[in-house]
Amino acid sequence: MIPPCLPQTVPLGEAIPPNSPYTILCSLPTMKSMNALAAGEGWLISQLKTQYPRFYFTKEVRELSERILKRLGLDGADGVACLVFRSLPSVSRCLKAIQEASGPGDAVIPVQFSQPESLSCEAFWLDIHAIIYPVQYFGAAFTYWVNSGDGISARHAAFCLTGFDYLQSNSSNPAFCTAGPKTLALEGEQIPVLRASGMFERDCIKHDIATLLQSEDHDQPPPSPNDVFLYPGGMSAINAVARTLGDLGINSGVFTFGWLYTETVKILEHRWPDITIYRKGGDEELDRLEASLKSGAQITALWVDVPSNPMLITPDMPRLRRLANEHGFLILIDGTVGTFVNVDLLPYADVLMSSLTKMYSGYANVLAGSAVVNPRSPYYEKLHRQLTVSYEDTLFPGDIAVLHDNSRDFVHRVQVTNNNAKIVATKLAAHSAVERVNFPTMTTVPHYERIRRRDGGYGHLLSIIFRDNETAARFYDGVDIFKGGSFGTVFTLSTPFAQLATDEDRGRFEEAGIPSHIVRISIGMEDVDTILDTLFEAIEMATMRD
Repeated sequence: MIPPCLPQTVPLGEAIPPNSPYTILCSLPTMKSMNALAAGEGWLISQLKTQYPRFYFTKEVRELSERILKRLGLDGADGVACLVFRSLPSVSRCLKAIQEASGPGDAVIPVQFSQPESLSCEAFWLDIHAIIYPVQYFGAAFTYWVNSGDGISARHAAFCLTGFDYLQSNSSNPAFCTAGPKTLALEGEQIPVLRASGMFERDCIKHDIATLLQSEDHDQPPPSPNDVFLYPGGMSAINAVARTLGDLGINSGVFTFGWLYTETVKILEHRWPDITIYRKGGDEELDRLEASLKSGAQITALWVDVPSNPMLITPDMPRLRRLANEHGFLILIDGTVGTFVNVDLLPYADVLMSSLTKMYSGYANVLAGSAVVNPRSPYYEKLHRQLTVSYEDTLFPGDIAVLHDNSRDFVHRVQVTNNNAKIVATKLAAHSAVERVNFPTMTTVPHYERIRRRDGGYGHLLSIIFRDNETAARFYDGVDIFKGGSFGTVFTLSTPFAQLATDEDRGRFEEAGIPSHIVRISIGMEDVDTILDTLFEAIEMATMRD
């Protein structure tokens, strides 16, 4: 449901929107709270009622972990923790990550929970995997949880809790091999089953994405639903594509162009330590990239976000595609900010990825992602085959159903927020307290116009660069809208983007030209005059001097 007016600021740590089940957002209403989150300060973490699930264990996931530890006789045991995953390959990857970062892998024990043969195969989604590990390895384990997108979802964990007592456990450690305390014969019950398999909704979403991605370039063949791969998050999709490149033998020559999502860069740097990074993505850097190619540089794959977040810069995609064709490298595009509706990106991509968590869902209550292989790519057969072979069916049917329901008004939401954001960006750019506004009509306009669909707009996302840090902080602390770390929602949402940087990341932000006095605004569907009044009232208050 669309909020009828802008909300009052929500207290620190509370759900956004308030009282919404399975929300992925919590309120971070001040610069201080956002800085504390980035730094992992205890006083802030202790006040969070929820948070983006990749960065936080939801109450359902925590409860499932506690039940697992109790079953294995480890509840109350000092120094032991667990992570829960859906697939066995994700367990192997997590074990490897812990071993690489922390030391001996034999201290980390996988445990599989599955239904006995006596139970119905309809309870397929009750089968899960846990990793039991010493808490001194928490840093490595949690980093894997954050960066991989492999962790079990809140809805999936809630479903598993309903049938957990029927599950048996198996492990290389005999002490962790247990029978479930309940049996159907004794209890006279039926094993919990899902009301729907999710297959119908999955097929609808894949067909919808394939239809939306049909290009206005007549030389570009349309993708089929079979070219669309769905994942339990945008990060999961990005990891799957990165693993596919590795499986295809791409061991070097990986580049990034322009500002990429921070976790994406970390994944790529871990997999390809010799990666070459161009952080700004403008024409000058593209000139340098082309010159290096002419000098013999070998590029195998180039990753790019279009437009970039939060700078809203669009590279010259036709030129990049031309270079890729001439020099034989792949282009992997994250088109989350641009959306399927506004920009025609498939002709420039070998694989197009998107976080469906954002505008495609819009309601901040489910994580999902997609990767689409371009049927015109010269590498189509290899990419499609490997993605198919390695595909892990981990997007929980309950999440698929919510995503499908949310996506029904996707095109309408994009159109409304396009209109609202363009008006807001234009008005904000004229204010004396604002140094500039990042928005596709004000950054790399010609490049954006080349990829914009005939009926496409300029998106919902903009960034305000104030003239100084004090004004930015006063504005963010005082503006009476939702404040949290995401975008692409039906409601207007603000984030002081540079404050998300950890100490490790600050150098990256500075190198990319992301100023500390930037505030990102994801414009929602509220009445545009109300949005303007709210934002300008906060700016006026921020510029008043005592």
